Amino acid sequence: MTLPHPHSSHHHASAARVQLLGLPISEFSQHLVRQIAAEAGLLTVHVTSVKRTVQDQARIFYNKHVVEAKPARYKNPDVANFIAHARELRAKGAEEVAIKSYLISSIEHAHGGSASISRHLGGSVFLEVFDIGHYSGPTAGPARRNHMTDQQARTFLQACRKRMPYPIARLGHSAELGVERREEFVDEKCFHLEVLQPVFDRLEHDAGTMFA
Repeated sequence: MTLPHPHSSHHHASAARVQLLGLPISEFSQHLVRQIAAEAGLLTVHVTSVKRTVQDQARIFYNKHVVEAKPARYKNPDVANFIAHARELRAKGAEEVAIKSYLISSIEHAHGGSASISRHLGGSVFLEVFDIGHYSGPTAGPARRNHMTDQQARTFLQACRKRMPYPIARLGHSAELGVERREEFVDEKCFHLEVLQPVFDRLEHDAGTMFA
C-alpha cells in the first residue's frame, strides 16, 4: 500500500483547519501532524517538546529533579546516580552553575551516549523528534487534564500507525493505549514522534540546476 505524502491534497481541506500550538517543528512535520490530527477529529494539537541541547536537559534535570526533588524515572541507570550526586552537591551549598556544569558533563559522558538518556537529545537533519500532548498532570484522577478525548487519542494512534515505518520511524505513547508494534514504546502524557525528514528532496529542489 502506498502511504499518502504529508502534502497530499486529499487531506488538505480538513487538515488545514488544525492549529498547532507550542514549540516549532519543520514544515514537513507540520503537514504530517495536521493530517493525523484531522483524522482524529482534533482542531488543535500541542507540540510540548522538541529536540533539546545537553544544556537544556541539564536545566530540566536541575529544576525538576534537584530543586523540586521529583523522582527521576529514566531507563538509563546512570541518571539516578548523577541526580543523587547533584542533590548532594546542592545540600552542601554548591552554586547552581557548578551543579549544572556537573550535570552537563554527566549527560555527555553517560553510558550509551546522551541520546540514551532522552531521545530528544538525538535527532538530526534526517530525523525530527518531538512530542504531541495527550494529557498533563497525573495519569489518573480528577487533576488529569486531557488534550484529547480517549477516542481521539486512540484514533490519533491508529493514524500514526498507518504512517509507520515511514515517515514515522518510532512512536511513544501512553501505556493505556496499548503497544502493538516493535517501533512503539511507552512514553506517558504525550505522543512521542520520530519523523524521517525528506532531506534529499529539499537538496534536489534547492540545487535544481545541478540535476537539469
